[in-house]
Amino acid sequence: MVRELERKRQSTQFPETAPAANPVFFRTYSRRTKAGLRETWDEVCDRTIQGLIDLGKLRPEEVATLEEMQRNLKALPSGRWLWVGGTDWIAKPKNFSGAYNCTSTNLQDWSAFGLMMDLAMMGCGTGAIIEPKYINQLPPIRNHLNVTVQGEIGSTPKQQRREYTETHIEGHSVTIHVGDSREGWVKSYQTLLELSTDNKFSEEVKVVVDISDVRQAGETLNGFGGMANPVKLPGLYQRCASILNKALGRQLNSVECCLLIDEAAVTIVAGNIRRCLPEDALVHTIKGLVPIRDVQVGDLVQTPLGFRRVVDKFAQGFQDVYEIETNSTYPRATLNHRQAVLVDAKGSMVWKYIASLTEGDRLLHNTQVLPGTVTHLPPDFTKSRPFQSHTAKLFVVPELTAEIAWLIGFTHGDGYVALGRNKYNKPYGRVEWAMNGLDVEVTARIQAKLDTTLALFGLTATHNIIKGENTAKSICSSIRLAEYFHRYIKQPNVPLEVPNFILQGSIDIRAAYLAGLMDSDGGVNNRPPHLITSVYRSFVRQVGGVLSSLGIAGRLTTTRPQEKRWQIKYNLTIPAFKERYNALIAPHSVKGKLRQGLKMYGFTLPGAIMREAYTYSEMREMGFQGSRTVDANYERYIAEADISLDIPVTVKGIGSYDHIKTYDIEVEEAHCFYCDGYLTHNSAGMRQFIADDQLAATAKDNLWQQDADGNWRIDPERDALRMANHTRVFHHKPTLEECINAVRKQYYSGEGAIQWAGEAVARGNCDLLPTQALKVDFLQAYNQGTAKQWLQERHPNLDATELEHRLTRYALNPCGEITGSNFHCNLSEVHLNQIDPHNYKEQEKAFTAGALSVAALLNHKFLEPRYQESRELDPIVGVSFTGLFDFFVHAFGVDWLRWWAEGRPATTQGLAFKREEERYLSFWRETVHRVVWDYCDRHHLKRPNRCTTVQPSGTKALLTGASSGWHPPKAQRFIRRITFGKNDPVALACIDYGYNVIPSQSDKDEQGNLLNDPFDPRVSEWLVEIPVSVPWADLPGADEIDVSKFSVLAQLDFVLQVQRHYVTHNTSATLELRSDEVETLGQRIYEAIANDEGYISAALLARFDDLQSFPRLPFEPIDKPTYERLSQQVKAQRKTDDFCAVLSRYDSGELTEAGPSGCDSDKCMFPDPQPIS
Repeated sequence: MVRELERKRQSTQFPETAPAANPVFFRTYSRRTKAGLRETWDEVCDRTIQGLIDLGKLRPEEVATLEEMQRNLKALPSGRWLWVGGTDWIAKPKNFSGAYNCTSTNLQDWSAFGLMMDLAMMGCGTGAIIEPKYINQLPPIRNHLNVTVQGEIGSTPKQQRREYTETHIEGHSVTIHVGDSREGWVKSYQTLLELSTDNKFSEEVKVVVDISDVRQAGETLNGFGGMANPVKLPGLYQRCASILNKALGRQLNSVECCLLIDEAAVTIVAGNIRRCLPEDALVHTIKGLVPIRDVQVGDLVQTPLGFRRVVDKFAQGFQDVYEIETNSTYPRATLNHRQAVLVDAKGSMVWKYIASLTEGDRLLHNTQVLPGTVTHLPPDFTKSRPFQSHTAKLFVVPELTAEIAWLIGFTHGDGYVALGRNKYNKPYGRVEWAMNGLDVEVTARIQAKLDTTLALFGLTATHNIIKGENTAKSICSSIRLAEYFHRYIKQPNVPLEVPNFILQGSIDIRAAYLAGLMDSDGGVNNRPPHLITSVYRSFVRQVGGVLSSLGIAGRLTTTRPQEKRWQIKYNLTIPAFKERYNALIAPHSVKGKLRQGLKMYGFTLPGAIMREAYTYSEMREMGFQGSRTVDANYERYIAEADISLDIPVTVKGIGSYDHIKTYDIEVEEAHCFYCDGYLTHNSAGMRQFIADDQLAATAKDNLWQQDADGNWRIDPERDALRMANHTRVFHHKPTLEECINAVRKQYYSGEGAIQWAGEAVARGNCDLLPTQALKVDFLQAYNQGTAKQWLQERHPNLDATELEHRLTRYALNPCGEITGSNFHCNLSEVHLNQIDPHNYKEQEKAFTAGALSVAALLNHKFLEPRYQESRELDPIVGVSFTGLFDFFVHAFGVDWLRWWAEGRPATTQGLAFKREEERYLSFWRETVHRVVWDYCDRHHLKRPNRCTTVQPSGTKALLTGASSGWHPPKAQRFIRRITFGKNDPVALACIDYGYNVIPSQSDKDEQGNLLNDPFDPRVSEWLVEIPVSVPWADLPGADEIDVSKFSVLAQLDFVLQVQRHYVTHNTSATLELRSDEVETLGQRIYEAIANDEGYISAALLARFDDLQSFPRLPFEPIDKPTYERLSQQVKAQRKTDDFCAVLSRYDSGELTEAGPSGCDSDKCMFPDPQPIS
């Protein structure tokens, strides 16, 4: 009953026309409550509206408007405010920036780099101006940095961690201790940059970056929300040093500056918690068995291709790891890890998610013998004896031999180390071994082997039979041997561990150790032969790993005691591979070989897959029954078929779990490795440049490359450049040729957009240019390079600081809808698709709510002087809308769509449509400015001179199913792809809710090829695919119009309509075009700039049906039959209609996301362009 109430509490009603709303809301905007539950929509509204009331000191009628519009999804604050608004975190001045969608920073000093990283870590979109007048203020690179990273993430106990970065300099050596905080990461990054130009050094600077204090992946981020994920942080410092060192003796160029910014961005958005293995999992390496926590980059690990190098390693924090119960040993991993599973009798395999394993699946177990290496016993620490000691026997630590390894195994099985003081307070020590006194022959051989082995230590033993018992006992009364064994081999009532010098020892060492175990407690005549029994599960697991390293798969069983106070016993047997045992282990064992006639209970291949590969007659020839229901013995099969095949181990189910520290590695070429015996898989902004900067203009040329097989790859040296869009800023009106060339470059590469700075600056000075005539006159002066003189002549009261600021208000935020200089902008959004086109009162209330939610944040005062100064000179807000296209379809009907299809011509009907569009747009703009200015006047705040914009609108639009921003939908029906971290609880819920998943466009292999399997361990993000239909798709006649055929000129005409009559900043626009429209669009952009029509910039995207320039788009148009089929498929796959109930099955941990991205844009979801061949 309690569960049912909880489920109902969490249910959130979103419009039926918004199928993506639930996944998006719970992924992006819903925080944890103190009770550990996710917020409902009403609770998000409670928190965020209260935050606005407290900050903005709103009047009751203003609160009522906000309440009505936000709760009914008609006007929403920024995505950032939905995430952090009303929290204690955002109330702290150092965190104010976390409430803002976007920023822009002039890149003129090292502090600017640090500020941009700080902003990005708070979730802001970060734009940067990388023009010569700014980056030429950076000092030349004078010091070569030799960077090494030391320590391990999370290794410092929580209470002892430094919160802030500390830097210590001794001569030409620098140690940077990275602090465990946002400020700590930023300071370490900025300090490294500053070291490259510090004039106190005269030779190479040796920099050690210590990351020990940084919290490990998976730890909760207090206040901001989400989880820590520092997996990319260790690589940041060496990557930055590499960029800096290449510029030694000169200043950084624009692309190098961009790379430094983007390397920090890569670190911040490194992705979600990866699938991984427990810290004590034994990896098969060329050195033997090494716990994964001790594996290092560069180590060679065993793979099906031979030994391959580890290229990366990740500490992934404490996670739940589960045992896979099998008919062999029990490997462990997180549920999202992948294991190799046999699919046919020829050895083909698939990678299966552990959570997806089913009873009867066959895991693949190693058959190869690890060579190991030469190892040694630990040094003797017992040499120093008390001064008065005269009785200590001679004791030496010999070289590690097979005999010594046998003794250690024998001691682990039947040995006892006694060390202490007697009743006279005299120290004593001995090591003793017990044997079966009835087996006289074996006991004699064991005692003889003990004598031979102890002699290597310079010691002897006494042998006797315990009176009244059938127990033979051998005792070595050496206090030094007892001390040595007590420290390194065995202690009473302490869990046993196989020493590293055994795990990594040679073949003989490992085999002899196992022989010692067999001679102590084992039974060679048991069926199956019995190797070891212990109450220590981890020890038996290690012994199973040693067997695996010799190509033998053991079998784990348990014996449950009859008495509750007794412990469970874990048994390891040898159900197969008699010949391998007899060849490797038996020569070291006094109990000898396994008998040839001994019946073994081995491993099998399913009869069904055998019959798929072989006929009945062929099966009979190999000695098998040939039935699909009878499994085939593995050892007989590989002997008869002469085939090489890993051992097929049968899965029984998922067993118990531990909460343990976890790690992951990446392996070159093979992308998989053997661990604990089993084959397992490895894991794996806007930048503005001056127009004539050719380095920047070509920075992303050939970033994507295609191999002979058609796979796309990314140039690894420039991979970080994908973090931002590159725009060329023109301070003069571009020529027709420049416009056409820019459009062509954008069409084929997605980069190189033209931005006309004059229009942006004019809009930033609209308070000084109240008429169109004044604006045109100013633009003429700007084009001629005399804008400064123009302003000085007409406004002589402007001081130098304000004058300079006014002339640099052409900086763009990442999505291009805000203009300014060193600014922060907070955006709100009206959802026009939720509003009746004929209800003007409701429209006024919606835009009033949008205006109030942004105006309230003008009360913030920033700690960073450059940002606060900019706010005082040019306060910025932006009220946007989404669903404009849907609104106008409902307002004007299908005839308006037909006019669009004709290209929006200036016909009588078309001009009438334009007048109606203008009437709506102007009314909304006037409402916004009236409300914002009235609020500012009442609260004694400087008025923003421009308050309206249109953002691209990505995530929030999905809450209501709106067509993004001003844009037409991609089609009446389409597949919408939404990004999630792999195995995010919401993404897993989406699968159960019926939706399909594929890897994101950012997931690629080591060669840069896009990955295809969403369960590939290298995949870090998923795209959830949701079939969507726009609300007017079924209007009579709507299906006759193909919205994907709307011309690019029609789109630009609509953008300019919005730009002229509603927008006072800029309209974020992604224009879609075909190859035959390149020149006509270039011509039209040239005319719009030349004729002062309001154009600033636009992004371009090749049409779907022309060139597949972008893989895995967030939208894929589909026809009505496909939509209906996919919708039916979703319903058929759906396990419940209650999304919250599905989510609760997976949602047991902290959120791995940290709210929406700063720009909150669909454009940011588009992958990088591929070259057109």
